[in-house]
Formats: sequence, structure tokens, C-alpha cells
Amino acid sequence: MNSNTPDPNSDEATAYHEAGHAIVALVLGRPVEKVTIRENSLRLGQVQMSNRRGTPIKDEVEVQALILLAGVVSEARRTGVYNWRGAQQDMQGVRRLARFRASTEKQEERLQQRWLDKAEYLLDDDGTWKAVTEVVRELLDKKSLSGRAVAQILELCTRDST
Repeated sequence: MNSNTPDPNSDEATAYHEAGHAIVALVLGRPVEKVTIRENSLRLGQVQMSNRRGTPIKDEVEVQALILLAGVVSEARRTGVYNWRGAQQDMQGVRRLARFRASTEKQEERLQQRWLDKAEYLLDDDGTWKAVTEVVRELLDKKSLSGRAVAQILELCTRDST
């Protein structure tokens, strides 16, 4: 790991992880209430999803899986490694969703890989990635952001990139 790569347990890595969840949730039509990198006894950070209805979602299972995977993908884009250990809770959720959707273990594995590829694709978009990095900058400064603030950042970054 070079000096420009954050430690997987650092606030910066956590901020990338949580920003990835939040931005992909918004991109996929799920409203976000709050994002924080304030540690508690259960986790290093958290995205609280809103109960409000966002954009109608065609495939709720896939959307949930992509949101869960977006954290580890976003963090890996910054650190250069997938921190599967740090994303254990997210990955348990992804595996549960894959079991719900697939009938064999092989299908589950293929589905998880397809979802991972889709999460990477979503975060490869210039405007989306710019929004993630802006949310990270704000999280490192303020430790928590409202969902409204994150949505505004996404809107500005995606408008600027078109």
C-alpha cells in the first residue's frame, strides 16, 4: 500500500464505502435519509434509507444487492483492494438475496458476480464517481450528511458531467 492509499480501517476508506452505498441508492431511485461515518458498536458508518417512495423500482432484489455491493466497490476503487472482511455484513445480505433469486449454488455465484459487475459499471460513470468523491470530502469534514445534501451533490455532479 503506498502513502496515497487509505488504510482499509481509516475514516477515508469508510467514507468511500458509505458514499458508494448512498450514491448508488439514489442513482437507482432509493431515497436516502442520512449518511454517517460516525462509528458505533456495530459498524464504522451507515446509510439510513428513507421510507419515502422514490422512483418505481422494477427489480427490488437486484437494486438492494447493487446498493449493498456499491460500498465495497467504491472503497476498492480508492484503495485498490476489495475489503471483503470489512463488508461481511453487506455480503451476507447479497448472498441472502442471491439465494432468494437462484436455485443452485452455481447460479448464486454467477448472479453475485453479475451484480458485482453492475455495481462496478454504475460507479464507473464519471458523474456518479465525482458525486462519490464529493460526498467523501464532505463526510470527512462533517462526519454526517443528510440525504438531501447527498442528493444535491449527485444532481450537481451528474449535471456537470453531461
